Amino acid sequence: MDKNQRALLLRESWPLLFAQEPPKPMKTGIMQDLISDATQRGIDFPGVEIGKALKRYTRTIPYQLALANQSQRYGIHGEPDGVVTEEQRQMAVNWLNNNPHYPQTSDKLEREKKVR
Repeated sequence: MDKNQRALLLRESWPLLFAQEPPKPMKTGIMQDLISDATQRGIDFPGVEIGKALKRYTRTIPYQLALANQSQRYGIHGEPDGVVTEEQRQMAVNWLNNNPHYPQTSDKLEREKKVR
């Protein structure tokens, strides 16, 4: 299964969590929920592939921006389930600041002010 197939399967299988723009921060422990749900529903999406898909999804600028700017986390059906802690928010800001693809402009400073 390639990265595009995994991404498509995430969006199709859990659209209330993955087919949203901007992305929603996922609840802590979401991987096990996804694996259990895929098994219960008979979705051919092995745990190792779910893990790869989540790794790629969470290492994107839009997802990290969501962590930096949103306070709520969400479960597999798009329902609120947990909060983004200040430590997690700061980790996202640091990730963005160290990402060479994230704009290094004065706009960035304005976005960071919104985070705090």
